[in-house]
Amino acid sequence: MKKKVLVLSSAHPWDDERVFNKITKSLSKRYETVLCAVAENDFQVVDGIKVYGFKKLPRSKRYKNYSKIIKIVKKEMPDLIHFHDPDLLLLALYFKLVLRRKVIYDVHEDYFLAFQDREYLPKFIRNLFSFAFDFFEKGVSKLLDGVVVVTEDIFNKFNCKNKVILKNFPTIDEWQERQEYNLNGTINLVYIGNVSYHRGITNLILAVNHLLDLDIRLDIIGPAESKDYFEEIKKFENEKIKIWGRVPKSCIPEILKNAHIGFVTLLPLKRYLTSLPLKLFEYMAAGMPVIASNFKLWKDIIEGSDCGITVDPADIGQIRDAILYFYNNRQEIVKKGQNSYRAFIEMYNWSKEEEKLFDFYKKIMG
Repeated sequence: MKKKVLVLSSAHPWDDERVFNKITKSLSKRYETVLCAVAENDFQVVDGIKVYGFKKLPRSKRYKNYSKIIKIVKKEMPDLIHFHDPDLLLLALYFKLVLRRKVIYDVHEDYFLAFQDREYLPKFIRNLFSFAFDFFEKGVSKLLDGVVVVTEDIFNKFNCKNKVILKNFPTIDEWQERQEYNLNGTINLVYIGNVSYHRGITNLILAVNHLLDLDIRLDIIGPAESKDYFEEIKKFENEKIKIWGRVPKSCIPEILKNAHIGFVTLLPLKRYLTSLPLKLFEYMAAGMPVIASNFKLWKDIIEGSDCGITVDPADIGQIRDAILYFYNNRQEIVKKGQNSYRAFIEMYNWSKEEEKLFDFYKKIMG
């Protein structure tokens, strides 16, 4: 009889790329797997996986879903709970110490640095909260059965018995090698992901605004951090700059198939410097060259694979010049795009991470 795993997120939508398409789907190959996450439906079955849903709430009110989460866990009584959000740490202790379930904490980012970047709070408050949470997170993690992280830096901060790095690379079966680049006409630039000032969107738009006499097009696709920011950047929209907002995830591969250059020019916030954004690797999977922030970790990946150009994301001129380079040297789009896909196939895809996930679970579940 298969052992049962419940994957849990209080913040992510049920079809989140990491939560569902990677962790949950991979685990379903070896275990009876249930997902509990944000969804419009209270219950549905997707690809043979039971999916329980609850309302999306702001961080400060997510506790209102706790009773429903506990009810679902008691109903399913999984052998192991794999949870994805720091606001579930207290519940994790309940699952571990009271319900006697095995528990794994999946850490998506360095929350200590994330709290440090909250500039709307006074620095003293930021520091106090960051250190307090860091102490709490590390303390709770030692009581759990395992910790999953996305980067080496986060791995090194946890001092617990069982831990593993599962990098957020795209699944290999979604992508095929690109056959055509169509370089004779418009050069299509694309950004896909969460849309905010700190993710470099304003600077990207301003850089493209300097090049409107060229045959280029910029598509910015993804949910904005706020209605105000969306309206702010919508003012820049013209025949060459399109602000889309959210689109279905199933549309992403087709959008990237028709683009020439992908952007990931996030500003140098502490939490971004050692992150590994999924969009970077999706661009590579789509056979596209990238223009990315010159953070050391990203620069090593991009230069090591010869698949793009890194720039100072705060320097609009550098972003503009990188676009001009590809515009004037179009065969570099093909060369670096093919290098991108090769690196994706050889190093930066989920299949290798999936095997690490299975090995980690075997160690914990027996």
